Amino acid sequence: MSFWQKLFSNEQENEHKNQIACVENDYSCKTNEQLLQALEKAIDEDVIIGIKKVLASRGYSRKELNELQHLPFQ
Repeated sequence: MSFWQKLFSNEQENEHKNQIACVENDYSCKTNEQLLQALEKAIDEDVIIGIKKVLASRGYSRKELNELQHLPFQ
């Protein structure tokens, strides 16, 4: 992989991680019930991952989070 390919792939990965971190910050002040409701409505993968990370930090197990269903499009 060339230098430029590595540079741009890292940039895209960092952007993805930054979006998830922003979601975590935005949703960290919400209650668990509000998070679960937001997760049901979430479509964007970064939002789903961010919400699940917040719930995991509050004691939800990975198994519980994987069992939670969110509706893709309605």
